Amino acid sequence: MKTIPHVLTLALSVASTLSFAETSKVVASSSLPDKPGVDTVYFDTKATPCDDFYRYATGHWQDASVIPKDKARWGAFDQIGERNREVMKSILKSATAAPAGSIKRKVGDFYASGLSAEKMDAKASLNTALDIAKDPAYSKSMASAFALLHKQGTPVGFNFAVRQDQKNSSRYIVQLFQGGLGLPEREYYFSTDERSKKQREAYVAHIAKMLALSGLNTGDAAKSAADIMALETALAEAAMTRVEARDPDKTYNLMTLDSLKKLAPHFDWSAFFSTLNIDTVGDINVGQPKFFEALSTLAKDTPQSIWRAYNVWHTLRTMSPNMAGEFEKENFAFYGKVLTGVEEMEPRTDRVIATIDRTMGEAIGQLYVEKAFSPSAKAKALDLVKNVRAAMRDRIEALDWMSAETKKEATIKLDAIAVKIGYPDTWKDYSAVEIKRDDYLGNIIRATRVEFQRQVDRLGKPIDRNTWSMSPPTVNAYYNASINEIVFPAGILQSPFFDEKADDASNYGGIGMVIGHELTHGFDDRGRKFDAIGNRRDWWTAEDATRYNVKADAIAKQYEAYQPLPGVSINGRATLGENIADFGGLRVAYLGMQKALASSNSNGKKIDGLDNEKRFFINYAQSWRQNVREAELRRRLLTDSHSPAQYRVLGPLGNLPEFQQAFGCKVGDRMVRAASDQVTVW
Repeated sequence: MKTIPHVLTLALSVASTLSFAETSKVVASSSLPDKPGVDTVYFDTKATPCDDFYRYATGHWQDASVIPKDKARWGAFDQIGERNREVMKSILKSATAAPAGSIKRKVGDFYASGLSAEKMDAKASLNTALDIAKDPAYSKSMASAFALLHKQGTPVGFNFAVRQDQKNSSRYIVQLFQGGLGLPEREYYFSTDERSKKQREAYVAHIAKMLALSGLNTGDAAKSAADIMALETALAEAAMTRVEARDPDKTYNLMTLDSLKKLAPHFDWSAFFSTLNIDTVGDINVGQPKFFEALSTLAKDTPQSIWRAYNVWHTLRTMSPNMAGEFEKENFAFYGKVLTGVEEMEPRTDRVIATIDRTMGEAIGQLYVEKAFSPSAKAKALDLVKNVRAAMRDRIEALDWMSAETKKEATIKLDAIAVKIGYPDTWKDYSAVEIKRDDYLGNIIRATRVEFQRQVDRLGKPIDRNTWSMSPPTVNAYYNASINEIVFPAGILQSPFFDEKADDASNYGGIGMVIGHELTHGFDDRGRKFDAIGNRRDWWTAEDATRYNVKADAIAKQYEAYQPLPGVSINGRATLGENIADFGGLRVAYLGMQKALASSNSNGKKIDGLDNEKRFFINYAQSWRQNVREAELRRRLLTDSHSPAQYRVLGPLGNLPEFQQAFGCKVGDRMVRAASDQVTVW
């Protein structure tokens, strides 16, 4: 998902862990069947739940399931994604013969264009994109070229968006954030270990190869690659760290266009906004002022020839995954093999489906939900939300560390959280997207431009609370602080997280925890700074805020003690919001299950010899089952806001007395933290 500062996701970028020794055997595809709810076949019968619960619940699955050669990881999320992709594939195959002018035919033609491998070089569309990149005079200035490249999905220099004002959620404003890098995160440019040095060398070589493929001679390509690396390193040096960028107090800096021009005078902001057809800019949130100061200096001091090479490189970087031949292969060689350890490219059909979902997600989403998400499933999911929300209300009211004054504000916010399940009430209009059956790259560019313009057109208009930031087939969920909403696409409302025919314990351990996780995001270390209507406002007493921060610090320290790889720890500060959401989400999901069981006749009922409490925790762990390549795990430890999946299970459970009671764990067992070390926030 694209970076949205106040949208907090569940697991799109979820990592997991294998021990260093185990990674060597991760070479093929999954071999165990996938069934709804708890699967006892996944158990490692040699492990005990009070020693290593993740291994106990998923160990046999880990041993029997190996990562496909075209994947960086393999787990429950990926298995659901494969099933969803098969549904979409069957839809798209028939869509190519749908009536002309229908939305089904439009995505069908898009799909057909992507499968026409002999046309994937897409010279005309690529050359048009490169014309913009190569020559700032194409539209008067470098800033105008930047704007044109942003429109077609190449965010050079920085990131641009139109989103709600954090402190006035009733309006949309322009938002500018640091960006413009080709490596995944700023630390990739500065880490001094040998692996990082080799990756930087491989990155420069990759840029040179891509530039040579675009027509530069080898010597010029090598020089330009070195210049681009120096330019990106300067941008990275001015950027905030991951931890700094998580702080909404640091990334909210409201300015006028005049004040932005004073901050960064050597970049032609008037030309940039004019090229975007934004006549009245209004207030602008500049997320990282120091970054834009540096960008301005670089705009002045860096020769235009280097900026042109930089623009060409980033155009190639964003376009090449959607092309064929050498461009596609070279892109995979670096971003696939070097950064994530993947051995083979995914099949073209899978990549084309992913691209259609990314660019016209609600078009394919309309067709997906007809096949994969029933009205009765939606009704049952809403019932789970009701019980988990009620459990969270009980928790807030029972907190012994929070004052009545803050509790009142917290319950007002909780009650105001909007819920979106499955798919939007009103679908996006894609009539402006021109799809040609013989121009795949052009289709992507045209669809991207329409979506970009849709975002720009928000300026000056009322807030649309019906919009979604994820497509219906997406295997993920999110909390949006500015809308104060939780959103669950149909794509994640699948087994093992959710099955309308499964027992309550399995559903609450799966999707119930996801619901609790997203609700808790409204009260994590960032979410707690927003109020019931989505404004960033301090509604806490000073004493309660201090007590909260002490608890948050304790959670950060717990995770910093985990080492998924030898000598490599989890960044407890960068993952803090997700860890708090896991802690709170698991607890309120468990209490939500108790509410559901109390109103049904399933209390005390055992399935496969397991009572409800055991099944809840087992399905929780099994929903986070995953194997991951070492290279991908290292990458995610540097870039991901989530902890590796193993620790998303072990971390919360070690602090939860209800788990310890369910499995008879005692003080001294590895799964039981000393009472003095256990942390409870929500």
